[in-house]
Amino acid sequence: MSDPRNIKDQVKKLLDSDQRYQAVRLIQTTYGVSEADAEKLLSTLDQDEPQQPVNQSTAQGCGGCFSGFLKIGSILIGLLGLLFLAATAFFYYFYEDFKKDAVPVRGIVADTVYAAQVTPTDTTREVYLVFEYEVADSVYSYQTVTTYPEFEYQVHDSVDLLMNGNDPTYATLAADDVMEDFYLIFGIAGAVCLFIAGVLWFLGRAANSKQT
Repeated sequence: MSDPRNIKDQVKKLLDSDQRYQAVRLIQTTYGVSEADAEKLLSTLDQDEPQQPVNQSTAQGCGGCFSGFLKIGSILIGLLGLLFLAATAFFYYFYEDFKKDAVPVRGIVADTVYAAQVTPTDTTREVYLVFEYEVADSVYSYQTVTTYPEFEYQVHDSVDLLMNGNDPTYATLAADDVMEDFYLIFGIAGAVCLFIAGVLWFLGRAANSKQT
């Protein structure tokens, strides 16, 4: 028996014109079947009719994937933003707690240690500072973990330091604003990530609502 879809368009036109009997007769004539079999074939054609909505559903599925990607992206970026904000809170707590118990001392820049150049074309070298300071008749030395421009501090320069009250081997420049820079950089990065996450989530919701 031939595929009934060969006459699908003709049958559809007859059905749209409320000519069901003529549609049954067309199927009988085309395929040489009984009226009962023609009715069954016509029912099959009726069931196969919603082909276009199925294709639309497939397209909606792709749109759903797109909205899903947007939502997943928003979640990941949002988590990154929260991580940045958590780092900001950590640095703030660490530095403020350090300053609360820090002891001001006077020291000197005993030496400078060149840091590795990021690129060979760097015109300004960065250095680590080595401090020496005296506490309770003992002399301590500490090398910074952050770098400074080569000529910002010179050997034998006198500097104000903040020393860890519980560990005199650790000290930092009293005027050092590195931690404040961390607050600013990580705080802005966290806020930007959360903003982008919110935009992606909104776009994902919008894309999903269009499919429904």
